Amino acid sequence: MGFAYALPILPGLGKMMRSVLADKQLDWVPWGDLRSGNGDAQHVGEDLRMLLFAEGSADDGAYERLENMVEAQGDLFQCAPAVVSVIVAAVAEGSIPAANLAPSLDVLGRIVAGHADQSEVALGNSDLREQCHAEAMKGYWSLLRVACERDPFNAWKVARAVLAVLDEAHSMQILGRQSRNQTSHTIPPAG
Repeated sequence: MGFAYALPILPGLGKMMRSVLADKQLDWVPWGDLRSGNGDAQHVGEDLRMLLFAEGSADDGAYERLENMVEAQGDLFQCAPAVVSVIVAAVAEGSIPAANLAPSLDVLGRIVAGHADQSEVALGNSDLREQCHAEAMKGYWSLLRVACERDPFNAWKVARAVLAVLDEAHSMQILGRQSRNQTSHTIPPAG
C-alpha cells in the first residue's frame, strides 16, 4: 500500500501523510450522527485525521480535543469505537508518521481503558468498552508489531500498554519471547 501526500485542509500546517485504509474508514463513519463529550462528533473525524497524519507539531491541538470528545477522564462516548477502528486501520498499514504514532496510540490506550459515560449508559450504550476492545483486537497483530519495534518516540512502550489492557497474558508471552530471542542471537566468542 502506498501513501498519498496532500496539502492539509488548514493552510500553513505543512504536509499531511494520508493513508488508504484509515482515510476510507474516516470517510465511512457518519461522524455527525455520533455522540461525543461535546455533543455530536462532527469534528472528531478531522481532529483524528490531524492527529494521525499531520507532519511534525501540526496537529493543531487535535490530541487535546479528542481527549475530551472521545474519552473524558475515562468516560467513553458513542464515537469511541469508530475512533478505535480508524486508529487500528492506520497502524495496520503503517501510515502514521513516526512522531505521531505514540500520541495516536495513547489516545487508543485511553479509549480501551475507559468505560461508558453515564449519559451513554442511560441511552442503552453501556457496552462501549467491549465495542472498543473488539475494534482494537482487529489490529492486535499490528499493535504487537509496533510493540516489538523500538523507536525514538517510544511508541513501542505505548503499544505495550495498550496490549496489556487488551490481552495481557498473551501479549506479554509473545513480547517476552521476542525479548529473549533478541538477546539470544549473540555471536559466541571464537575459540
